[in-house]
Amino acid sequence: MRFSLLGTALFAALALLASALPAQEVVVLPYAGPIGPASTEYLTRGIAGAAARNASAVVIELDTPGGLDSSMREIIQREMNAPMPVIVFVAPGGARAASAGCLILLGADVAAMAPGTNIGAAHPIYSMGGTVSEKIVNDAAAYARSLAAAHKRNSEWPERAVRESVSATAAEALSLGVIDLTANDLPDLLAKLNGRVIHRSGGDVTLAISRPQIATVEMDMREKLLGALTDPTVAYIFLLLGALAIVVEVFAPHGFVTGTLGFVAVVLAMVGLANLPVQISGAALLLLGMVLIGLELKITSHGALTLLGLVAFVVGSILLLPRVPGYRISPFAIGAVTLLWAFMLGVTVRLVLRSRHQPVITGVERIAGHAGVAKTDLSPRGVVLVNGEDWEGLADAPPIARGERVTVVSVEGLTLHVRKGS
Repeated sequence: MRFSLLGTALFAALALLASALPAQEVVVLPYAGPIGPASTEYLTRGIAGAAARNASAVVIELDTPGGLDSSMREIIQREMNAPMPVIVFVAPGGARAASAGCLILLGADVAAMAPGTNIGAAHPIYSMGGTVSEKIVNDAAAYARSLAAAHKRNSEWPERAVRESVSATAAEALSLGVIDLTANDLPDLLAKLNGRVIHRSGGDVTLAISRPQIATVEMDMREKLLGALTDPTVAYIFLLLGALAIVVEVFAPHGFVTGTLGFVAVVLAMVGLANLPVQISGAALLLLGMVLIGLELKITSHGALTLLGLVAFVVGSILLLPRVPGYRISPFAIGAVTLLWAFMLGVTVRLVLRSRHQPVITGVERIAGHAGVAKTDLSPRGVVLVNGEDWEGLADAPPIARGERVTVVSVEGLTLHVRKGS
């Protein structure tokens, strides 16, 4: 009986002690989308914030088709040099860590995947198009091997993922030793990580998260805006519609409203394109296309300049950005914007050509047909107010009484011939 009471008391004391221990904070960074400037800024901020909060670990929930090499390498450097373990978890089911995402997963302290996910297809793509050089492939393969070796994982398969673009399911990656574990969801992952020995550059670390307190950090407004502006299709539409608005404003003024909106759109497009690997050849062809189409407003080529401009326009749009996963301009957007350019410039050309065949009316002749009011009796001469100015008026059919509405029939010198009514 005495031992039973002693055991019960000891158990109660241990339970009380465990409840008094602070919960271990785990920062979760969910990200789904291409790897680029916005994802880099978000994940960098999240890891830095977790370090400032002295979190026990960081979990990056990843779903990506790949993205930019420069952004990928910066993210990997951040996760490998974080003061706390960084776990990359490809989730939920149906997610993937392809291309750049494959290497981000390999660079994590713990690489985990949910059932129904996949990894691989990490062959580099030359940013200027065409066949990638062997030098770049060798560099990427060595990088993948080094990431796997640093965490004591299979380094042969990552090289194949780079050289041969092979892919693997979660179960296959686990059996090959490419990842460390699989988990159904975040709670399952954290339960499996508790007490796990993690291999880090500074030495092995045992992860103690028996009572994890999850803190999810989402993208802030700045990062979301940057993500939207660096979307290739959004940046492309802003650039082309903005340029179109400026061209229309130049040849068919609308009180600077259209031009101002166009200028703002072009500036927003430049913010996005400045963070994207724009190809000079594509940009040059796109600019040439816009110039040729615009010249149709000055030079009557019977459609030849427009046709050549549209061809350069479409080819430049296709070549504007490289074939990087997640960073391609929608073909639908290219077709829609091209048709809109052709339509709007066609309408503008017609208006310009029509104006060239109209007689030039300047000075006081422009007020013919305008309405006004008689400031004095016209019998037949007097004073009329037209367009806010006093004029000498001559009534075509006198008399016209003071205060009556009049219409300007014609202008003779500085005298307005007017008739009664408006």
